[in-house]
Amino acid sequence: MKFSKKNILLIVSILASVVCTWLFIRSIEWALLKNALRGANYWFIIPTLILTLVVYVVRAIRWRGLLSHIKVISVMNLLSITFIGFMANNILPARVGEVLRPFILTKKENVKFSTSFATVIVERIFDMLGLIIFTVAIIALLPHPPHHGLAYVSTSQVSAINESIIPSLKKWTEVFAVVGVFTMISLFFVVIKPDFFKNILFRCCFFLPHKIKDKVLGLYESFVYGLKILENKIQTVWILALSLFIWVLGGAEIYLLGFSFHMHLPFVGACLVAVCLALAVALPQAPGYIGVFHIAVLKSLHIFGIETSAAQSYAIVLWAISIFPSTLMGFFFLWREGIAFREVIRLEEEIAEGTLEKLEGVTRDIK
Repeated sequence: MKFSKKNILLIVSILASVVCTWLFIRSIEWALLKNALRGANYWFIIPTLILTLVVYVVRAIRWRGLLSHIKVISVMNLLSITFIGFMANNILPARVGEVLRPFILTKKENVKFSTSFATVIVERIFDMLGLIIFTVAIIALLPHPPHHGLAYVSTSQVSAINESIIPSLKKWTEVFAVVGVFTMISLFFVVIKPDFFKNILFRCCFFLPHKIKDKVLGLYESFVYGLKILENKIQTVWILALSLFIWVLGGAEIYLLGFSFHMHLPFVGACLVAVCLALAVALPQAPGYIGVFHIAVLKSLHIFGIETSAAQSYAIVLWAISIFPSTLMGFFFLWREGIAFREVIRLEEEIAEGTLEKLEGVTRDIK
């Protein structure tokens, strides 16, 4: 096998998932896991599933706001593309869904690919900002753990609260806050003084061939165009509010599903689990977040003294709710859009090559 950049990243990603899967499985006591799954109240899956789907609707509404200065697009069309993108992320490597979404947007709405791709990048920036603000609030609101092994859950599922992690997290509150403020200020400066930062970027790229340098500067200009939404202060606040709401909904999903396994976490505790999970799935790993997702949920629940078997059964069900509905909806909308799955596979191969020109060519081909 040729050790290209694609293959090396794929190997590292698979190894990360294999290691995390092993760490998750090795501590399973199968009889206890079976009892935990059998004793769960699965009625709580229904509202959890509804919240999971609502998150995608909110994401589509937010994307519509980010595109508002470019073109007014219906929420339904953007919801369709959003599901397809997450489906691709779930089953294919290289996060192909992040590029597939602007591709389909270009195909459907005749928006320039580089511009639509820029809105996806800006969307991820708002995700990061929302997560930073959300994390700061959650860490600040976390109660100090009580002494004498007291926990937030029923005694049948208590091990012991980790009394060192929460105070340690609280020490990082100011760091997260500074990062968030610095990022937001930097984005506004880029919008206000785009030429100034373009000159800096141009000087930093002095060693690159002219062809590559032109591509980098072209991507920068598309990115700045995507950031134009920040010129509208009301719209910016609205986008940021939606970004925060997405993370709150994620915490609500985890909170509600906890009742299925009789884990009465405080809402702020469920939100911390959501933060840990978001950070974990951002790492390189195999498609479907197998292993990494599970170990992140398990270890974050241990902070609140959740017994291992209950946490493992909960992690398995939460993973299924997070992956299968969005994947099925993605395939449905892919069929509805009239796009063959082989085109998605082809796109993944082009992404691995890493050339914007080839990506633009694929866009023209699937029109």
